[in-house]
Amino acid sequence: MTSLRNIASLVAAITILQLAQGLMGVYLPLAMSADRLQGAAIGFVGAMYSAGFMAGAWYGPMMLARVGHIRVFSAAAAIVTASTLCLAGANDAISWGVLRGIMGFSVAFVFISVDSWMSISVAREERGGVMGVYQVLTKAALTLGPFLAFGAIPGAAGPLMIAGALQALAIVPISLTSKAQPAPPSAQPLALREQFNVAPAAVTASFFAGFVNAGVMTLAPLYAVEHFGVAQATTFQAAAFAGSLILQWPAGKLSDRVDRRLVIAGLSGMAALAAFALALFGPRLGFAAAAALFALWGAGALSFYGLAVAHMADRAEPGRIAQAASGLLFVWAAGSIAGPLLLGLAVEAAGRNAMFWFAGLSGAALVAFMLYRRTERTQAETTRKDSMAPATATSVAAADLAYGGEDAPDGIAPPPIEGKGAG
Repeated sequence: MTSLRNIASLVAAITILQLAQGLMGVYLPLAMSADRLQGAAIGFVGAMYSAGFMAGAWYGPMMLARVGHIRVFSAAAAIVTASTLCLAGANDAISWGVLRGIMGFSVAFVFISVDSWMSISVAREERGGVMGVYQVLTKAALTLGPFLAFGAIPGAAGPLMIAGALQALAIVPISLTSKAQPAPPSAQPLALREQFNVAPAAVTASFFAGFVNAGVMTLAPLYAVEHFGVAQATTFQAAAFAGSLILQWPAGKLSDRVDRRLVIAGLSGMAALAAFALALFGPRLGFAAAAALFALWGAGALSFYGLAVAHMADRAEPGRIAQAASGLLFVWAAGSIAGPLLLGLAVEAAGRNAMFWFAGLSGAALVAFMLYRRTERTQAETTRKDSMAPATATSVAAADLAYGGEDAPDGIAPPPIEGKGAG
């Protein structure tokens, strides 16, 4: 694919970065536990990362318009590297939270710069194939990343050094690319109320993706340590990513053929059932069965976000896909602040098993809302939808690359399809 060759350096950079993200996903909860942080404190640290990410999603487009893609990526990745290495000196909730907030802010800049670049460089007719390669590589990196911390003592500096090295290396493909960077875009306000009016199901699903997944994925390694031992924490965490890697693409293709809200409801329902099963029987099932259920939870819970972005893109006006995608990124981050805080309090009050009751009830609520929105339609939606490709919550603006469409909400005439670019 010509487009894939044009963005090979971007895909390589994000894949390397996601290896570090996968490693940190297992290391950080165990390190905070070694520092005697409890559920609420760990939830606070997770919320600080999401708050930083939300701020980065808000200010990132303005910085991109000011200095350009390569400079934003390089500076942000350097800050991520430095803050990761500084975590070795963190020993209380405040220091952990401040450093994670800085990391979240910088990571948002990284993904905004890459995804904006990709949206301009990929031809419309090649979006599906290019995004398929992009998502397989980045999901595989998230799945493999936790194993880089295998056998490490909780709180040891070694995993942080590995993560910092990977984050620094991610700058290399971007800095040495022979492809010219796009012209800096013009910044647009997010207009969140307008986006909710256009696609309330997309906004709500994005919020729930952050609200549930951020907290569960933060506390999952601690759950595994408590019930199955330290050696199993890495495999348990990776199981959720592996489940989403397997199911995300088929779910996306199905959503090209039926109402995306129904597919979101199905995925969320599957995740809710798996969460309830873990809440009721998890520790008694043994590690293999519990990991399989967690993989089933991940297949549902970690896959519907991309469908929410696609649903928004189906309905957004031409030229506003990037704004809509950034808005969903902001909403996801807002959910990622509230979720870990509430889940941390629940875990302190009722034990770590409460995380799966929380996930199950939240998933059931999302199913109910999706079905409600489905029944609210006043006329059949018969306009053509563009092919869907999955998007991750840490790379939300990739929707601008992956999705375009003309499926307008009730009462709004569908916009014309643009020939290429932002959709």
